[in-house]
Amino acid sequence: MSKESDVYNVPRGTAYLTTQQIITYTTYLIFYVALARVLDPIEVNEIGLLLAAQAAFVALTQLGLPASATRYISGSIARNDRETAGAAARTILRLSISVGTAGFLLATILSPFVGPSYIGTPDGGNLLIITFASGLLLDFILLFGAYFVGVGSYARSLYQNALYVPLSRGLGLLLAALGYRVFGIILGWIVGGLVALALSVYLWHGHLPSHSSHPLRPLLAFSLPVFGAALIAFGQQYGDFSILNLILGHLASNGIYYVIVSSVSALSILWIPVTQALYPALSASHATDGSQAISDRLAIAFRLTNLAVLPFGAALAAVAPTVIGLVYKPTYVAQADIFAILALATIFTAQGAILTTSLQAVGRARQVLIVTLASTVIGLIAVASTARLLGTLGAAVGRIILGAGIVILARRSMESSAKTHVGNSLPTAIMLAGGVGIPLAIADYLLIVLNIPLIGHLSPLLRLPILMLVFAAAFLSMSRTFAIFRASDFTILKDAMPHRFHPQLRAVEHLIVGRKKENGHG
Repeated sequence: MSKESDVYNVPRGTAYLTTQQIITYTTYLIFYVALARVLDPIEVNEIGLLLAAQAAFVALTQLGLPASATRYISGSIARNDRETAGAAARTILRLSISVGTAGFLLATILSPFVGPSYIGTPDGGNLLIITFASGLLLDFILLFGAYFVGVGSYARSLYQNALYVPLSRGLGLLLAALGYRVFGIILGWIVGGLVALALSVYLWHGHLPSHSSHPLRPLLAFSLPVFGAALIAFGQQYGDFSILNLILGHLASNGIYYVIVSSVSALSILWIPVTQALYPALSASHATDGSQAISDRLAIAFRLTNLAVLPFGAALAAVAPTVIGLVYKPTYVAQADIFAILALATIFTAQGAILTTSLQAVGRARQVLIVTLASTVIGLIAVASTARLLGTLGAAVGRIILGAGIVILARRSMESSAKTHVGNSLPTAIMLAGGVGIPLAIADYLLIVLNIPLIGHLSPLLRLPILMLVFAAAFLSMSRTFAIFRASDFTILKDAMPHRFHPQLRAVEHLIVGRKKENGHG
């Protein structure tokens, strides 16, 4: 095994980052469920607009430097050059402090003028200033997170995020429930950011030598195209929501749509850990091993992602009315169809994330910029064209067009560097998705219309355990009948997990795969 494989253990890194994403998206799910109950839809819409402002600030002030940091640190360590890695980290931090501080001062000056009309409330200026302060803290938290991933210290990235997300969201909800409403939510972002930044500085201290500086030009040559892509990513994340508010006004349905989209994003736990762990490994492979090593890593990544995202997306889509009815107020069930559409379309988001990450890792940042810009423009044009007629459905269609466009264009760009294997196990994944989703959809429909004497219609809470049993039976029967999963899939998990969990993992393997050493379709 190569030295860079020892440092950048993708399975183990994925395990750490999966744990991080479980914590993050469980927190986000609880946050949005509670937010929908503590605040009314108009206030939820205000939170969405403030988060959009925070995301815009972070995208503008980061200059793509975290991605540059991960790439230069991991590449230097792969060449056993820790001095250069430390110099890059030091230079990027100093530049981030300068740009972030200047950006915050400018935002503070402008906020009183644009805040009231943007948020739709008289105190919008003050809310924006506090939000931008939280964005400045988030700048530095994300930069240190990129440092941790760059040196292969996935555990420290986990500690950092496991503190920031629950603390910032949990404290904000507590303050909102105590009567501080929207102000309480953003105050939680400030406190959580301060504590997480202090922990990040402590965890990073002494990791790399920091006595010299790195030339800015090569760092910016890579980071500026990524910066452009980050601005485009902001448009991908908040463009449809912002267009809805611009064209339709500050409506309650926009707040509901924002919560629905945020809920679907919890599925990214199935692919974001893979992309985060894959990025430094691909960067190191590109520097040392060449295209075949990159292709081999992508084959594994796409197989596991396709087999995970499609079936689980189909399962959620099939039971959308029950899921939305269980966690949110009845008014939110009206957009259950939007939830189902977006859940099915997450496969495009997952594949696109891996492909754009791969392009960055091999130094083709300009292609990332071109791909994301073209796809985003097409998607947002679709939203703007259909918003008045279709409302939130038009926004959802725009998201699907955007995601599919990224996959098509990024795959074409990446194929010149290495074979991508985007379709690895995709037919099998589609079969599994159908085998799981169709029984669930039928069961959910029957449980909704069923009127039991003396009991009436079953509530979402009572329907849930029945649907979970249907899912388990369908998933296991499909997996065993068609030998979908391989023993080697579990070997990857065993490499990533502590030995004390191997007996439990072996039991799951025997349940899903059987006792054969290798079986499955590609």
